[in-house]
Amino acid sequence: MEQSGLSQENVQLIDRIADFIHRHRKVFWGTLVGILLVLIGVLVYVELQKKNLEESTRRIEDVLKKVSQYHQARDAEKEKMEKEILNELDAILSAYPSYYAGVRALHVKADLLYEKKEYKVAAELWESLAKKYPKSHLAPISLMRVAVCKEEVGDLDGALGALKEVDSKYGKSFPETPHVLFSMGRIYEAKGVYEEAANSYNRLIDEYPQSSWTKLARNRLIYFKVSNRAVKS
Repeated sequence: MEQSGLSQENVQLIDRIADFIHRHRKVFWGTLVGILLVLIGVLVYVELQKKNLEESTRRIEDVLKKVSQYHQARDAEKEKMEKEILNELDAILSAYPSYYAGVRALHVKADLLYEKKEYKVAAELWESLAKKYPKSHLAPISLMRVAVCKEEVGDLDGALGALKEVDSKYGKSFPETPHVLFSMGRIYEAKGVYEEAANSYNRLIDEYPQSSWTKLARNRLIYFKVSNRAVKS
């Protein structure tokens, strides 16, 4: 009797569920269709992202091969190759701004302009990269390149600003931080701000005693001591 009673309750429960679904069938089917559409959309998006990643990677790799050929080409061939390379880099930047290929394209373009001694434009491109893609491993490298460009045009304050940004944002994780600190000291020295130069060199010695840049920093401090320049500002 108890088993029969349980069966009856199950039947009633099923009937209630069926009746609920029937009365709310439009909502039920609408929700189901909506879920299916979302799943289809996600699958399409993932597939599109995969396709774009593969295509963008192939294109930037092709450009890098052309850049290598460009560096080995004769002067008569370089002008045509340079135009083709820059056009393709711009196309990649336009088509894949959020992909690694786009970031790399921006970096390569700045490199090419730097080689042509177009320091101002190259610096602007590297600054743009560091600002747009701060989490990219190319961001601190780009800021170091900005510093080089600024120094090339005599903007020592601008060079220091770029190096300080590298130090403050990426100092703890960036392998080239010892180089950054030495460059800061060297530029302070060029400006005649010897006390700040000494501070940068001392930081390098204290924080990175095993770095190859540390010996150079020690040599500069010895020179400061001998010439009594460390106390000047």
